[in-house]
Amino acid sequence: MSDWTDPMDEATVLVTAADVTLEPIGARALLVDRDALLVPDPPPLLVRPPGALVAVIAPVPAGCGPVERIAVSDVEHLGSGEPAPGVRASVVRLAGRSRYVVRAEPSTQRRLTEALLAEDGDLWAAMRTLGYDAPVPERPGKARLDRASGESPEGSNAFEAFDAFAAGPCRVIRTCLPHPPRPDEPHPPHGDDPHRDGPHRDDPHPPTGP
Repeated sequence: MSDWTDPMDEATVLVTAADVTLEPIGARALLVDRDALLVPDPPPLLVRPPGALVAVIAPVPAGCGPVERIAVSDVEHLGSGEPAPGVRASVVRLAGRSRYVVRAEPSTQRRLTEALLAEDGDLWAAMRTLGYDAPVPERPGKARLDRASGESPEGSNAFEAFDAFAAGPCRVIRTCLPHPPRPDEPHPPHGDDPHRDGPHRDDPHPPTGP
């Protein structure tokens, strides 16, 4: 497996996984960048949090560093126009950067889409195929295309529907490279595209092959 190159300082620690819980609501999350979490199929309390949230990040294996507590600065909901029970995933922005970086295979939006198809829309399971040691939740992180967008996972447009959804998570997963923009698409302003200068805005080198 290839390691993602990162301009890490002396305080940065590469870990096999990170056990992340959002307190006080107890929601599980994935550390997909040093300042971003991904929550598949978020619970209602994350869609409408009762107050300030704190991410509790414990490295795996245990003992390779301290447990971190980092305040949440913003929550973005993916997969529906407004925050609602049908939200398929949430991106949680942290007020500070974690010292931990999860080892994961460099990937692409297409691979994430294919993983969602293979896992019947289960984003937790799809993330495990990308190398993120995701917990096994009581309920799967379904993309729920049949309810949220009118598409069935077995439908002829399933790939397009899953791919449209995958663009959101891939934008914040540090090891995921989104599709290049189509010629007719406007270019995002400088600073809005994390992959403008490569697979990750902080990475001076692209990932190497296996």
